[in-house]
Amino acid sequence: MKTSSILIMVLAAGTLSAQEASALDARIQVFVERYRPAQLVVDQSPGQTLDQAGWQNGVGVRFLGEIASAPGFYFEAGGMMDASSRFAFNGTVADGTSLKLTDVKVTERYWSLGAAYLARFGAGASLGVHLEGRGETLSLQGQVVSGRLANPVAQSSTTTYLRPWLRGSADYTFSHIGASAHPYLGVDGSLALVRTSQTQAPDFTAMDNRTLRSLAPKFALALYTGLRF
Repeated sequence: MKTSSILIMVLAAGTLSAQEASALDARIQVFVERYRPAQLVVDQSPGQTLDQAGWQNGVGVRFLGEIASAPGFYFEAGGMMDASSRFAFNGTVADGTSLKLTDVKVTERYWSLGAAYLARFGAGASLGVHLEGRGETLSLQGQVVSGRLANPVAQSSTTTYLRPWLRGSADYTFSHIGASAHPYLGVDGSLALVRTSQTQAPDFTAMDNRTLRSLAPKFALALYTGLRF
């Protein structure tokens, strides 16, 4: 995770600790997010050959703090560390040329800032709607072997993609620990509100940013646990 992500988390933690625990809700959570990069057209000669990297599981952390002037509304800050998976194609494309992508991996990480509304039900349940901006860093690394190339090509490309995401959450808070810390468990699902489409087959010797951004996931599911203060 980049230094900017860590600084955001530290600043958020400091803000949360300054809130009045008796009146406002502050939360810290650790999550495991599962998603899959989008499909990629790897060749057009003349028919399309598709490939898709495998499912990824990313670990991250979020901080939420209730806004004093708007009960039930929260600000959020967080981020996810690197998660990777590899492409699966190893065979021949439509014109009979060999192509091997199994040594190429897709990696993503992100930082996020946003706002949420949490509706509480009963003693411990809550449902939330979250709108957040994610600064996603996408990269390809590995070796491409193609019958059209004299030698294997080392692929190393990176781009940053800022997108809005909509997320829904449901969690339950258990009996308290000590005087103020309350453990909770939850699940959430998120949907990217902006997507980039691929417009050309990739040039594996020099991957363009648009094609790389087209690999960004469209949705994600997560489990999380944390403490409320």
